[in-house]
Amino acid sequence: MQNRYDQIYLLSVDIEKEMRTLRQWEGGVPGTEALSSELPFCYDTLMFNQWLQWIFLPRIRAVVEGEAPLPEKSEIAPMAEIWVEEQNIASPGYRLLELIREMDRQITDAQSTPLRLM
Repeated sequence: MQNRYDQIYLLSVDIEKEMRTLRQWEGGVPGTEALSSELPFCYDTLMFNQWLQWIFLPRIRAVVEGEAPLPEKSEIAPMAEIWVEEQNIASPGYRLLELIREMDRQITDAQSTPLRLM
């Protein structure tokens, strides 16, 4: 059985793959100013897919790789739903939304279920 860290890491890989499939993965890194926004999701400087790619996925992978404590909860799915609707990719974006919802569940559930380190 996989431990929680493995599950979250694999979800991050699946999210990246799905974003690439949907052509929502970008090649160029946004500027330092865009990445340093203090608003949730860097809403004032980044699109949601950019935030996922350049902020969320690298941070969650660093947490997992270092086996550091996970966030208390994750609630990114509602923002993802809005973004998918705004980008008009609702039908092809369904799998991405499911992966993000599962990421929310895994992170949030980690607080109520001890991690199994193998």
